[in-house]
Amino acid sequence: MSSNRIPSFSMFQCLNIEVDKILEIACVVTDGNLTKSIEGPDLVINQTKECLDKMGEWCQEHHAESGLTEKVLQSTISEQEAEKQVIEKYMPELAALFSHVLVDVSSVSALCSCWYPRAKQRAPRKENKHRALDDIKESIAELKFYKEHIFKPKSKK
Repeated sequence: MSSNRIPSFSMFQCLNIEVDKILEIACVVTDGNLTKSIEGPDLVINQTKECLDKMGEWCQEHHAESGLTEKVLQSTISEQEAEKQVIEKYMPELAALFSHVLVDVSSVSALCSCWYPRAKQRAPRKENKHRALDDIKESIAELKFYKEHIFKPKSKK
């Protein structure tokens, strides 16, 4: 595997594993320059209204605003089918790309806020769509900003 690949996942946002169920699975894999090399899967998983009603207030509010709640109710993909699709279609290819290094964009953002607050203020603003694939794409854009404006090579004197 090339050490330049950085997998980015957004799968378990807003998930209380004691109560909640997975509503959506999305993945984007980038190279070291944060150029997308693989996108997918992007699946919305069917859950019952009763299941959705058990989610916390934040999840219910934001998933309704983003349209995810309606998409979940209309989806024909079960948890088992989603798992089968992901494993059969994507996991062999994705597994070959992974290394022991995963990037947590929230941690990078927090460090930039502390160490480079003026530069961090210019970072792209998130639209807070609260959809898995949208969140991943916004995180990649944020990392590109940090790479170009904060983690840039020192100029030669």
